[in-house]
Amino acid sequence: MISKKCTYALKAVLVLARNHGGSPMTIHQIAKDEDIPPRFLEAILRDLKQNGLTDSIRGKDGGYRLSHPPREVTIGQVVRAVEGPWFPSEEDSPRDVLFPIWKDASNALHQVLDGKNFETLIAEQDKLHGGTIHNYSI
Repeated sequence: MISKKCTYALKAVLVLARNHGGSPMTIHQIAKDEDIPPRFLEAILRDLKQNGLTDSIRGKDGGYRLSHPPREVTIGQVVRAVEGPWFPSEEDSPRDVLFPIWKDASNALHQVLDGKNFETLIAEQDKLHGGTIHNYSI
C-alpha cells in the first residue's frame, strides 16, 4: 500500500517538475498548491534532497527545485526515496521459500514505476485536465 507520505512526495515532485527551470518554490507554495501539511512536506523534501532528487536554495529567493530535468526523474526514484525498499533483499533471505516471489514482485514494481518519468506524467496530467494545469515557471 502506498503511504500518504509517498503520495504527497509524488505530488510535490510533480509540482517541482512542472516548475523546472523556474524560480525555486517555497514549502508554503508547494504545500498550498497540493494541500500538503507544511511540516510533513518539510520532512518529505528532506528525504528527496538526501536522495539527490531535489536541491534547496537558501535566502530570500530560496526554496526547492528538482535536481534533474523531469524526464530524468522516475516515479520509482521518488517512491524509493520516501518508502525505502519494499521487499527483502537477497542478503536478507536467500534461503527463504518466499524470496523468489518477492524478487519477481520487486522486479515488476520497479519496471512499472521506473518506466514512468515526470515529463511523461506532466503530459498525461495536461491531457487529463485538458491543458488547464497551472505552469509555475516564470
